Order: sequence, then structure tokens, then C-alpha cells
Amino acid sequence: MSKAIHRRQKARQDLVDIYRYYAREAGLRVARRFFAQAESTFARLADMPGIGSGHEHDHPALAGLRFFPVSRFRKYLVCYRSVADGIEVVRVLHGARDIDVILADEFGFEDDADSNEEEKDRE
Repeated sequence: MSKAIHRRQKARQDLVDIYRYYAREAGLRVARRFFAQAESTFARLADMPGIGSGHEHDHPALAGLRFFPVSRFRKYLVCYRSVADGIEVVRVLHGARDIDVILADEFGFEDDADSNEEEKDRE
């Protein structure tokens, strides 16, 4: 029996944005392949939620987050966590982005590194 895959609204929007990017830059065929590979990756993660790299962060809202690359589109990372009946896909992000800042914004807190830099700037 397959496990549930819960997608947060921002994760859904990430998929749409990436699909549109690939459709515009590489064509519909590549965009569709990305989407299929993302869905396949989600299913794999739901079946084996412990795979991927853990995310170490002090903020409790990020407890249990893991990262795993989208199959065949390895620059994109699925940010997810295990839930009782499967997984929750939090975001799908390009690995070159500032993921800590994006997640801090997603969960409504300031990233510690950014707040420390702002404090230094004020001194």
C-alpha cells in the first residue's frame, strides 16, 4: 500500500514555477519529464522516508526536515518531513538558493545567520 504525499501550498507553487521555467527554457517535453520525476521522487520518499540528508537547525519548526534530490534533476531538492501516514513535501528548491533563508520565511522566523549579520551592521 502506498503512503500519502502531502504537498504544502508553497511546494505546489514551486512545482508550477519550475515546470514553467523548463517549458519556457527547454520545452514542454523537459517540463513534463521534470514533473514526472518529481512525482516519482515523492513516491520513493513516501515509501522510504528516512533517505536523504537531515537538516540541522536550531528552530523547532524545522525539526525532522530532510533533503533529497529530484531524480534526473539533481539540482532541485525536495525538502520534506516524515508524517504519520507518509511524507509532507515542504518545498522543492534549486540547491543554489539560500535554503535556510527560504525556510525561515516559510515558517515565519528569522534565520539566525541573517539576524546575526543585521546585528553586526547596526553596531
